[in-house]
Amino acid sequence: MTRQTPPYQPQQVRFVDQLALVATQSAASASRHFLRLALSKWQAALIEDDVLLVASELVTNAVTVTGVLPKPPAWDELERLGLVHVRLVGLSDSVVVEVWDVSDEPPRLQRVGDDAEGGRGLLLVQELATRWGSYRTTGGKAVWAQLAARAPLPQRPRGERRGGRSAAARPGPDAALLRRIRAGLDTAL
Repeated sequence: MTRQTPPYQPQQVRFVDQLALVATQSAASASRHFLRLALSKWQAALIEDDVLLVASELVTNAVTVTGVLPKPPAWDELERLGLVHVRLVGLSDSVVVEVWDVSDEPPRLQRVGDDAEGGRGLLLVQELATRWGSYRTTGGKAVWAQLAARAPLPQRPRGERRGGRSAAARPGPDAALLRRIRAGLDTAL
């Protein structure tokens, strides 16, 4: 399933949390910690196991197509780091996990043999999610999966922001901040 936009309208969003990760082997683990905290904050721990499994599969695929970082980067390589982005969107009766990567190729379900060691990630996503798909973003794509909440999510407290960015905006690294950090470290050495 492929859509050109996220599977929700901005007015439906109750909560949003997002995280940018360097495309390394540890990205899936870091995303699980982030999502566990977000789900706890949202009082949605009942669906934690399914969300973490779906996110792990989507982040692993995103890291694979973005390119795993082979070694720690040098300072002059920081602006060219391959990043993946994880966003958790809370709706009234479900959550949406979105993972951005740099590839514009849509995800494809693979048919693998019983003895294959990999290739079943999107099949798991399909089984656990009520629906899933992808859409193009500036510089890549987002793959999303919507999972039903077992209880309605609480309302956002009055005055709390909806996450700052529009739902369809792709987050990106703050290159200016990275340059200032690098300049500060260069002068300190």
